[in-house]
Amino acid sequence: MPEMTEHETPTKKQHRKKNRETHNAVERHRKKKINAGINRIGELIPCSPALKQSKNMILDQAFKYITELKRQNDELLLNGGSSEQGGDLAESCCLLFVLQ
Repeated sequence: MPEMTEHETPTKKQHRKKNRETHNAVERHRKKKINAGINRIGELIPCSPALKQSKNMILDQAFKYITELKRQNDELLLNGGSSEQGGDLAESCCLLFVLQ
């Protein structure tokens, strides 16, 4: 942001302040939406309930969980499994993930 100069009028100062306040409000809203999304992901992945999760931990566990589900799903499809087995597989994966 450019430095304020002696030649700025009060109107220009007010305009800059208003722009900064608007930008800060937009940024706060964006951060709230990101945090809410990360928290929703955290609710979906299996983990120890006693564990306080940071955003980084939630994203890391979600990546591992999704990767494991994909690997197991691919394996099931290669072996000619049914969609019912896929549901059983997801439940087994949740249990395995919690035990890790």
